[in-house]
Amino acid sequence: MKTLVFVTSHFPFGTGESFIDAEFPILSQNFDKVIIIAQNVNDEKTRDISGNVLVCRYNISTSLWGFIKMPFLIILNCFTVIKLCGEEIRFRRTIENHITVAKFPTLLKRIIKSLQLRDFINKKLKKECISESIVFYSYWLKTSSIAISMLNYKASIKVSRAHGSDIYEEKTVKGYLPLLRYNSRKLDAIFFISKNGKEYFENKIKDENHNFFISYLGVTKPRYGMVETGRSQKYTIVSCSNMIPLKRIDLIINAFALVRSEREIEWLHFGTGPLKDELEALACRKLERSKGKHYRFMGQYPNADLLEYYSLNYIDLFINTSFTEGVPVSIMEAQAFGIPVIATDVGGVSELVTEETGTLLTCDLSTEVLAERIQYYANLSVKEVEKIRKNAFNNWELNFNAQLNYRDFIIKLNTIFASAQDSIQ
Repeated sequence: MKTLVFVTSHFPFGTGESFIDAEFPILSQNFDKVIIIAQNVNDEKTRDISGNVLVCRYNISTSLWGFIKMPFLIILNCFTVIKLCGEEIRFRRTIENHITVAKFPTLLKRIIKSLQLRDFINKKLKKECISESIVFYSYWLKTSSIAISMLNYKASIKVSRAHGSDIYEEKTVKGYLPLLRYNSRKLDAIFFISKNGKEYFENKIKDENHNFFISYLGVTKPRYGMVETGRSQKYTIVSCSNMIPLKRIDLIINAFALVRSEREIEWLHFGTGPLKDELEALACRKLERSKGKHYRFMGQYPNADLLEYYSLNYIDLFINTSFTEGVPVSIMEAQAFGIPVIATDVGGVSELVTEETGTLLTCDLSTEVLAERIQYYANLSVKEVEKIRKNAFNNWELNFNAQLNYRDFIIKLNTIFASAQDSIQ
């Protein structure tokens, strides 16, 4: 029997990791049994998964009993803890990015959290009487990837995806991501969602590994046909992201306030988050009395509802002003509907957006520059718009089609798994 142990942050709970929705049906068909370990214990189950799937919830917060057991956990795994700390200290010394006193607690915490998750996975597999032929798949190159790196099961493999927040170290809050090289050497494969991410990671760890692959994410073919192209009096702009600092939605608000156009312009934002009240207040101050401009905060939309909205409403332009990214699925979704994109040139965004499909702007862009770009697109002729929209759709179909990309991912996964099977014969 071939088993998948799939470790996620949210899926299938809540609204996070909506991009797994397109991958999971293709992925699950390849296994006799699937065990999802989701690190979300608060939200309701929002994704419909059925068949051969067992869903387990794992609380990443250490309980009182967990704190009581922690000294025993460290003692029982003292060799592993010392070894990992030593490896990390030596690695960081070689790249002249030393483990400081401030960074050491982050390292130690990551090791302990990984050990706890490792033990949880072991218990679940023991309960299910599964001891071999397992594909361990961590969706993020974080604690979960370290945890599966510590596992040792017969005829099994350990793989992880790598996105943006889990590899671009300098753009994290603490400027430090522990055990990157350990992951690279213990995992059987790392699947990077962008060329930029793979190149960054190889340069960071000073190691080129034949088990590093580029594996783009993807979105499914629109269920409904695209709304027909046509120049209407109203120009509609969309952004879609969590309302968090790194998404810099305030840039869009401030730029939108500067836009001058004879056409009526509407901006819609899909998504919510901790900055919701602050951003709504800013929009009210900047845009409430703007003649010919309208805005709506659409809140959190289920992914299927968002795509349906795109299919039933003509969207003229999509904007992403993130400070850091991997390869944004939100842009793939926009391109699947032929929507031109303005985005910041960060992470792997340049692998999605080109001058044929939109505009890349520098990360330190000003509101004036963004406003000018919005005005530029609002004033394009119907013929120019049709050309860009066709290019955007073709880019999605050739490079970010979920069916093609996830089938290719499965083929690579099966090849690596087959090698593990052959090695024990």
